[in-house]
Amino acid sequence: MNYEIVTLGKKDLPIYFGFNALRKYCRATGTSLQKLGSLGTEMSLDDIVELIFHGTQEGHRRAGIDFNLDSDQIADLLDGDQKGMARSMELFAEHMGITFSDGETKKNDPGKKFNSRKVKK
Repeated sequence: MNYEIVTLGKKDLPIYFGFNALRKYCRATGTSLQKLGSLGTEMSLDDIVELIFHGTQEGHRRAGIDFNLDSDQIADLLDGDQKGMARSMELFAEHMGITFSDGETKKNDPGKKFNSRKVKK
């Protein structure tokens, strides 16, 4: 199963935003299927942390690694790590094929210095 590794704080974590991660995010936040289209563009800080939490939880499941973090610990890892948060949201957009208001779908830019790599199991 595919997932990527993203660095949050100083931890390398598997992350994947697929149907299962979105299902769990929607259940946890009460987000409807109709509102999923605005994810990534109209999100609160709580939404971002919850989304990254569920993405890393799903990444761990796909990697076959035990997941022992909670939302508060994900938020702690994001403290002062704007690159990690930005990269997580870019991965979300890539996995979901989200088009932003500038009309472009976010793609991986090999010139950017992010600590993530695609892993195929």
